[in-house]
Amino acid sequence: MKKRILILALITLLVLAFALQDNLIRTYVSLCHEDLESYAVNLLKGTEEPRGTSGIWETHCYPEDGMVEFYTGGWGLVPSSTYKGFYYSADNTHKLFSAAYSDQTSMEIDGDRATWTDGTDNHGSSTRIIDHWFWFKASF
Repeated sequence: MKKRILILALITLLVLAFALQDNLIRTYVSLCHEDLESYAVNLLKGTEEPRGTSGIWETHCYPEDGMVEFYTGGWGLVPSSTYKGFYYSADNTHKLFSAAYSDQTSMEIDGDRATWTDGTDNHGSSTRIIDHWFWFKASF
């Protein structure tokens, strides 16, 4: 009986951790944004050697857009995949997910939230965490 309760408690903890993961990462960004911003700004300036990772997250730098993406996870198989993470925006504006750039892509901004689509099933959103930092989700 105790073994069953222990297994049930462990499963419950794993489900909660998975469900709360996004909020924990957003909280981390809010608390540690100064170190993350230093890394992002130096990447954009070219003074930081692009390593492709920051801590446990894969990073992508787009100097022409003033953006550094931090990829935190995703799921799915091509052609149906979803990507999540956060990004630094040098000019403090919403940006499209890096793979979303095309002539047909449009973005609608409503305060701290923005959504985009390219007219197909490709779409995504970003939500402001704090100044210069946004949470993103993109589906293709």
